[in-house]
Amino acid sequence: MSCGYGEKLVLYFYGEAGDAARAEVEAHLPGCAACRGELAALAAASDWLDAARVQPPARAVAAVMAAARSAGRARTFRFGWREALFSGALAAVMMGVFAFSGRPVASSELAWNSGLDTSLDSVEESLYQVKTEVGTSSGDWDYSYSALEDESSRVSGSV
Repeated sequence: MSCGYGEKLVLYFYGEAGDAARAEVEAHLPGCAACRGELAALAAASDWLDAARVQPPARAVAAVMAAARSAGRARTFRFGWREALFSGALAAVMMGVFAFSGRPVASSELAWNSGLDTSLDSVEESLYQVKTEVGTSSGDWDYSYSALEDESSRVSGSV
């Protein structure tokens, strides 16, 4: 089709064309056999698709709807007195097991004598360095951003 009504024709067929476009297509159709053929092809394709559409059996739809309704009434989680007492008893037993397991209590000096302190100091130093670098670079950013704001106001003021 070389008349350029392809998109307008599709919008006209699906009822999505505005009043002006619909009037234009309706005025164009009597004089253009190609557009009438395209419109007929669109109608035939739509009819074929409608005929090929398969609907599920009614009993399948009813079964799905019944399952959906029953799922909505499913039992919600409830925490009653029995569950609360059982949880408390279980927690008490676990605390007793850990309290009387026979493990020696770690002394406070263990961390200082194990070399762990040295590793923690190096991590702390690394964090300090990163914080310092970020702090100095943010000052540069503030200066650059301020310069951009000044330039923007200068340009907008001269327009």
